[in-house]
Amino acid sequence: MSEILEGISHITDLDGYDHMLFLLALSAPFLEKDYKKLIFLASAFTLGHSLTLAAAAMGILRFNSSTIELLITVTIAITALLNFLIKESRVYWWNYLIAVVFGLIHGMGFSSFFRMMYSNDEGWLWKLLKFNIGVEIGQLFILAVIIGIGYVVTRVLKVKAMYWSYALSGLSLIVAIRLIFDNLNQ
Repeated sequence: MSEILEGISHITDLDGYDHMLFLLALSAPFLEKDYKKLIFLASAFTLGHSLTLAAAAMGILRFNSSTIELLITVTIAITALLNFLIKESRVYWWNYLIAVVFGLIHGMGFSSFFRMMYSNDEGWLWKLLKFNIGVEIGQLFILAVIIGIGYVVTRVLKVKAMYWSYALSGLSLIVAIRLIFDNLNQ
């Protein structure tokens, strides 16, 4: 059970808000009626995240953390930019591919910690599964909050969905650009 809680904590940690920022950018074009599409996109992200963590736990992959931190912020910026270019909440096959690839990159950011914690443990695969269940629970919670706020903004306050999407995407993009510059200046 502790691995599930670690997964939830990993995704909801305010000190490492890059995952939440990515989810904000990912969810920007979607309204409450699109929740299934969004859940599948987030699950594709978790799949990529899981693959990288498994490879790291097996000792197959090792990454330079500063490069990965930069790449994570770039994935957030790209996701936000795509929201401005694609003005609809349709999901194409390549959206899932992008989510998996970006999940691979985000998983790299956590891989050294995961490897240190679990690679010497015989039950690392089971722990990885439980950890990723926690990640998925945390993501669903964050997405529910974003979709809930979006519901209030678009349905109750009557803000056009396009403006809401642009606001979330713009916020995500601004923060991501700031993080990119912070990473480049380290």
